[in-house]
Amino acid sequence: MAEIHDEYTKNIFLEREEEKKHPAFEGEMGLYNLIAEGKVDRIEAYRKGKPQPDAKERGVLSENPLRNAMYHFVAMTTMITRVCISHGLEQEVAYKMSDTYISRADKLLTPQQVRECQSEMMMGFAKTMAIRQKGPVHSVQIVKCMDYIGQHLHEKISMDDLANYVNLNETYLSKLFRKETGLSVSEYIRDKKVEEAMGLLRFSEKSSIEIATDLGFSSHSYFISVFKKVTGETPKDYRNRMFRKM
Repeated sequence: MAEIHDEYTKNIFLEREEEKKHPAFEGEMGLYNLIAEGKVDRIEAYRKGKPQPDAKERGVLSENPLRNAMYHFVAMTTMITRVCISHGLEQEVAYKMSDTYISRADKLLTPQQVRECQSEMMMGFAKTMAIRQKGPVHSVQIVKCMDYIGQHLHEKISMDDLANYVNLNETYLSKLFRKETGLSVSEYIRDKKVEEAMGLLRFSEKSSIEIATDLGFSSHSYFISVFKKVTGETPKDYRNRMFRKM
């Protein structure tokens, strides 16, 4: 602990002597809030004249330029993810986006490629939030329900579970959910489970029976029936058409 204290005390002293200053917190949050508000057209203008995401002014996290760029990328992605969640983006969507961008950046070979991926990440979140802004605004309770459902797709989810989670009466929650989403809770859960099944059929080796079991369907035949009702094709036909198609 003493060594760490000495090290950051030394760094503070050296940066002060060299007149290095990190970008102001308010400025950083200004950018993150533009992203979270979906202000796509204002982001590039805001960034003009600002230091590169991995510039020395933002701190040197590694003497290795590629590693330094990657560390800054991860830090910014983490912040943007959480700010977007605070502005209403479903946690499951936000974390999947974050994981996808970080995984993609991890494969890059130059700092410039990481910076380009960082710009893509910022615009990706901003565009996602812009779409959310155009859609209906959901109450805190309904957003929390959506998050809960997204995190428990491989389990059986009941109205009692959701009502307890958001501390509302089941009847009231049911009416509120339909009013704000246009779907019943069971219809929303069904659609999200089918969406998850589509991903598993496309990107995993799991059989249709395994997927049905994993997602809590009462039987394989019921899974096929529900999947076809939502997508218009059977799980087998969907997999044959889409398996690992990028």
